Amino acid sequence: MATRRFLPGFRPGWMTAALTFGITAVVASAGLMAPLPATAIHDDANTPFELDGDAQDNSTLDDWDSVFQLSTPYPFPDRDTPVTGAGETFVIDSTDPDPTAFVQSNKDTDAISGWSWGTKGLSPPKDDITNAYAKAYAVQFPGNDVAGHPSTPHDHLIIYFGADRFADDGDSAMGFWFFRNTVGLGANGKFSGTHAVGDTLIQVDYRGTGSNEIEVFKWVGTGGNAGGGKLQRLALGSSNSAAGVICNAAGNGYPEDKACITTNTVQKPSPWDYTAKSSDNVGSDIWPARVFQEGGFDVTTLVGNVCFSGFMAETRSSHTETASLKDFALGDFNVCGINVEKTCVADSQSVDTSDPGNPIFTTTHKVQISNSGIGGSLYDVALADPSAVSGNTCTITGIALNSGTATVDNTAVGFKFDVANESRAVASVLNGVITVDMDCTSGSNPFQNTASVKARSAPGAAQDVTDSDQESTTEAGVCEFDFDSGIALRKWCQDDDGLATGHPMGPNPAFSTPDPENTLNLGVFLKPPSYVPTVCVDVEISNTSANQRMVIDSWSDDKLGNLLSQSGVPSPLVLNPMNTTGDSYIVSTCYTGIPDQAATPPTNPVDPTNATYTDTVNATAHGQIDNANESAGPVSATCKLCPPHAD
Repeated sequence: MATRRFLPGFRPGWMTAALTFGITAVVASAGLMAPLPATAIHDDANTPFELDGDAQDNSTLDDWDSVFQLSTPYPFPDRDTPVTGAGETFVIDSTDPDPTAFVQSNKDTDAISGWSWGTKGLSPPKDDITNAYAKAYAVQFPGNDVAGHPSTPHDHLIIYFGADRFADDGDSAMGFWFFRNTVGLGANGKFSGTHAVGDTLIQVDYRGTGSNEIEVFKWVGTGGNAGGGKLQRLALGSSNSAAGVICNAAGNGYPEDKACITTNTVQKPSPWDYTAKSSDNVGSDIWPARVFQEGGFDVTTLVGNVCFSGFMAETRSSHTETASLKDFALGDFNVCGINVEKTCVADSQSVDTSDPGNPIFTTTHKVQISNSGIGGSLYDVALADPSAVSGNTCTITGIALNSGTATVDNTAVGFKFDVANESRAVASVLNGVITVDMDCTSGSNPFQNTASVKARSAPGAAQDVTDSDQESTTEAGVCEFDFDSGIALRKWCQDDDGLATGHPMGPNPAFSTPDPENTLNLGVFLKPPSYVPTVCVDVEISNTSANQRMVIDSWSDDKLGNLLSQSGVPSPLVLNPMNTTGDSYIVSTCYTGIPDQAATPPTNPVDPTNATYTDTVNATAHGQIDNANESAGPVSATCKLCPPHAD
């Protein structure tokens, strides 16, 4: 199952929840009231993060040192080891020459696959990124906050971002990309991945004099108003002062203060390992002025309901969106997320024992699929059952929306999983939680079932948002079929009237009348003081389980010996479930008896009727399916010699 890791510095007064556009999904911490709706991303009592030009936590809000709780020096010596989690990333990017820099000619308006990367000495030093970071929040906003938004309180995806550089040698031009598709570094010196509509670029410019700006662009591919039509400018903010926070002005249908940026206008301590250019003459772990930049933007308002999976900070040669790119710091940014949980419905199990040796079990399962990311829709959600192979099958019996919004695919009802690596679309769009009901059949008891899901972060993107779950032994235990098991013994003399006891079913109707032939007889009587009788008995062993065969392990009589070795007894002796053909077996045999309670036979050879003969039987067995051990006995029969026989 997927694990969402929220940061240890996350404030108890703030809530993090899966973003569901139009659905409030914020849960307050125990004992705390939910925050009042936020309306801006800075200078608001309910914003989650400090935009104040430093990284130190100075209030009840988050800041970068409390978000990542990093020690100095930075605890990850491998510069290529990013810190990533649910809606968070920290990327180390500080060596010279830099092995992750743009080489050749690269622009923000190029296709991602056209970007080239490699090792490069960066000059001037202001183009060298040392660290980059981002953090996402789901924040509750009031109803009707923006035209087209719900009339009830709902969540916005708010992302804060930042970076520090090796030096500030003049005007600073930086960019921050948020990608919907996965973007990586190919072995051939090219980037892997493609743009998707909704990829977002934040451009930041700090000049020594003149206007300092923040611009927000959305990648559209064609038809945009910037970057040769590939970008759509969403918001613009500027100021003639580098001090304070610069935010967008109202325009293009968007409110003000939906995208903001600030910098450190004076030296500030770095909460992680940082070394400045030597000529800056600052102490260890001190940022010179303007090497640190941080900002934030309201994704839901400016871009819409999107789901990001990658983050990249970049330096640029100038302000324009077609400027040459210099350095980059690339990391995963797991805003997207999906979670699947599969459980067996208690008491739903049944078994088909029409073939007693190969029982078929049926159980009902519920598969809960959730959009567990910080924000954005998931697309083309597909479900698979990797365990449904080799005679195990699972059939979708229903799909229901639990919460949020989703476009479910009801044509999936009736689909049977019975081939390895086979998946079936269950929802085209997922912003909430759906449940897929399944009936599974298997020869295993229990069938510890599995489920895996995959989805796209954007239409047309790879289905690389994934999760899987296997039912634990505890979960599967509630659907383990509970077999009964047991055996019974009955023994009677062959002239018995059928009322023999010792069997849970009572007397056997087949013996309701005496045997037609009285085979209990006195053999050849000898003259006193002894005679040798022949005693004949019937011994029956029965299966008392209604739902499984019983395998007889031992069946013995103190006078007859091992009954399993008697002529004609099958080996192994397996009894079918009770009340079916073959649920019992009878051995009829005779033995030479010695009278009970007497050292020698009766002295009257012509009147032996007072002599009795007793023998006792025991048995053990195990269930053919569950291997449960059972026993029966001792059961005895006492026979008299009848009729008297004269010499």
